[in-house]
Amino acid sequence: MVVEPDPPTTVEPQDLVAIVRSPDSPRDLRLFAARGLLPLERDDRMRALLAVMTDEDPEIGAAARETFTLLPFDDILRFLEASPSGAELDAVSRSTDDHFVLERIIRHPDASDETLLRLASEVSGAPQDALIVNQVRLLRQPALIEALHGNPNLTADGRRRLDELREEFFEKEKRRREQERIRREDEERRARQEAEGIVFEDAADAAESDGTALLGEAGEITAVEANLGAMYRRISMMTVKEKVELAQKGNREERRILIGDANKIVSMAVLTCESITQAEIEAFCAMRHLGTDIFHEIASTREWIKKPRIQLALVTNPAVPLGITLPLVKFLNMRDLRVISRDRNLPEGVRQMARRIWTEKRG
Repeated sequence: MVVEPDPPTTVEPQDLVAIVRSPDSPRDLRLFAARGLLPLERDDRMRALLAVMTDEDPEIGAAARETFTLLPFDDILRFLEASPSGAELDAVSRSTDDHFVLERIIRHPDASDETLLRLASEVSGAPQDALIVNQVRLLRQPALIEALHGNPNLTADGRRRLDELREEFFEKEKRRREQERIRREDEERRARQEAEGIVFEDAADAAESDGTALLGEAGEITAVEANLGAMYRRISMMTVKEKVELAQKGNREERRILIGDANKIVSMAVLTCESITQAEIEAFCAMRHLGTDIFHEIASTREWIKKPRIQLALVTNPAVPLGITLPLVKFLNMRDLRVISRDRNLPEGVRQMARRIWTEKRG
């Protein structure tokens, strides 16, 4: 019988993980890491385990992969929220086919382009949707679009959305630049011809002048309303690419405007903004002018749809498809069920479902 040595206990956690990652790390230490036996906190133990997942020693690599398959699901999710490195995210993505885990990795800002390229060519379902709706990442790394197109599991809807993105940002961009060049040349020629006087060269100047005059003549218009009007005008003059960039970097009011943009690429980009809040999502759920794609994306995002206030906002919005609202009715409390069952502004199917569930819970 072979007696294994005790795992080390006198080394700092960070140092111990660093030693495991070192090329000349002792075999016994790597084996303990592979079996999850190192005296470390949960996250550091996970880091040590991931460091030996592809160990050159077949016994160690096999032991690490087996240990990973036995990990509690919640431990993996907690680790993904604990600032994992790009390499660690890649290691996890290679060791699981769970859609929820892969979706979290794809949405993680530190996921490397190499990891996403590999996943783009093979994932399906929610992970694939998460890649497709991340227009900012797709524009930054166009190879992702090609990888998705080469994925045999790419859905017809996904292919359509990718084609729209490519047409809008890559194929139209050359035409836009050419039109912009012609416009600048025309403006320069007109400027040379106009030696004096004030001429509005474009709609932006005209809109700004109209807004200033309106503010001066109508004293009842508040500064907030004037600023909001200027924001609408400014956004309306942006290209799709500029709107997508603003959706990622803008403020709350700008996102509220952009979520209703007629171009789906722009409105969907709002939902991928890292600084978006739950309160904003609740407000979007109550809007009746949004496209159904927005509601479907919100409903398919687990972090949002499990929130009771978001569930209620979707159910009480008559513009939300029944395929989304009906499954959510059962999660509502008794008071909301009773109110919804009597709300004539809602579809009859929603009211009947609320009435039935209210009666069952009451009895």
